[in-house]
Amino acid sequence: MTHDAERADTRAPRKPWLLKFRSSNGFILATVCVAIFTDAFLYGVVVPVLPFSLKERSGVPEDQIQWWNSFIFAVFGAAILVGSPICGWVADHTSDRSISFYTGLLVLGAATILFGLAKASWVLLVSRLLQGISAAITYTVGLALLVDTVGRDNIGQWMGTALSSSSFGLIVSPLLGGVIYAKAGYMSVFGVAMGLIVLDILMRLSMIEKKHAEMYKPVSTTDGFYGTFTSSQTSGHEDEHSNSPTQQNKPHDDSEHASLRNSADEQAPRKKSRTPTILVLLSMPRLVTAIYGIFVNVAILTAFDGVLPLYVKTLFQWNSLNAGLIFMCLAIPALSGPLVGKLSDKFGPRWIAVAGCSLTAPPLILLRLVDHNSAEQKILLCALLVCCGFTLILIVSPVAADLSAVVEEKEKIDPDAFGPGGAYAQAFALFNCAMAAATLFGPVAAGALIERLGWGALTAALGIFAFSGAIPAFFYTGGWILQEK
Repeated sequence: MTHDAERADTRAPRKPWLLKFRSSNGFILATVCVAIFTDAFLYGVVVPVLPFSLKERSGVPEDQIQWWNSFIFAVFGAAILVGSPICGWVADHTSDRSISFYTGLLVLGAATILFGLAKASWVLLVSRLLQGISAAITYTVGLALLVDTVGRDNIGQWMGTALSSSSFGLIVSPLLGGVIYAKAGYMSVFGVAMGLIVLDILMRLSMIEKKHAEMYKPVSTTDGFYGTFTSSQTSGHEDEHSNSPTQQNKPHDDSEHASLRNSADEQAPRKKSRTPTILVLLSMPRLVTAIYGIFVNVAILTAFDGVLPLYVKTLFQWNSLNAGLIFMCLAIPALSGPLVGKLSDKFGPRWIAVAGCSLTAPPLILLRLVDHNSAEQKILLCALLVCCGFTLILIVSPVAADLSAVVEEKEKIDPDAFGPGGAYAQAFALFNCAMAAATLFGPVAAGALIERLGWGALTAALGIFAFSGAIPAFFYTGGWILQEK
């Protein structure tokens, strides 16, 4: 009976259907990209809709529309800002990232239902709050999952692909939202959002993490990097096997090793509690530079979300369809994200990030020239927005890849710096906080500037703000510039 029980315990579990495909790098990347795109899409799809629906559905007076428009977008950013550190801590202290990923689905579904039913302005606020919480989970856990899945050598290309899906979602969603709202009405916008969520649900439920897939096949220690939890489990497994045959013959050594382990275990908690992981991460200038880079990028994009539809409505007398179509000028360049990530992997992130911040400033400042209604002015607006799209995408991939590199290099120097759970999720939580702060800062600051000082002052401020990201990137992206290689 004992022999039968032991044989039953060691029997391999039944393989899930399409295990190899569902746990493949490509499918995991596609799942993360769809999840990130969905959250970004739900953020931006109401950009050209809100200025019209606030008046038509919610009854907001004309002179209050700009304030409500900016405030509703700001609530989304505030939810991510508060939720991301919590999500990062939970993800780094839980070996199963998929649980957090599924939780994001429930919140996202509730937010979308409220979005479809919303008429009162406060219900719109609640729906944006829930969407922000969902985005906090998706970005933090999704990007950490990518680091768990692939090796350091190609992380720039993978991050470029994932974050370009975010940029593409932020940019293309106003386009689709404006077209659908103009042609089919508000509820059709809700229907498209629900369809995208269904696809997101199916892919998230189908995905199998690498560490779970290893339960059904022989473990290979040379088959890529699967994250801090798998690495720690593997090292522990190797310790058991390396000790077992030799220690039986050397009881004195066994006691010595046990004593060393006990002393190390006693010291480890003190190291971990000495400085919280978040503070360790924030003490690294290179990591703070990456965070500031994504803050600049997203703040500029969301500034357009907050003011551009209303500006072209006033200046050109455009409807929601035309206000949405103008975002195509920013959407098409965002598709080059994977190429930028590949270039970052090959040539290093420093000069690509510096070029992105520096080259974004001139077209932003030149947008001040768009100040009256004519065909030439419309063409100029489109051309300048295309230039902004191509330069902004140069920022995202290098700084995201550099973020994971900072954590990896810190762990090589000091393996006990972050504890056994690592810090990838918390690093990307800070990254996500920067994006959240940008979505909070961008539309509110842009709305205040354009109301008080006008369009010209806004574009000049955005140009200076974009260039400010090039200064820390020059010194710290890819490592301290004076550091010996």
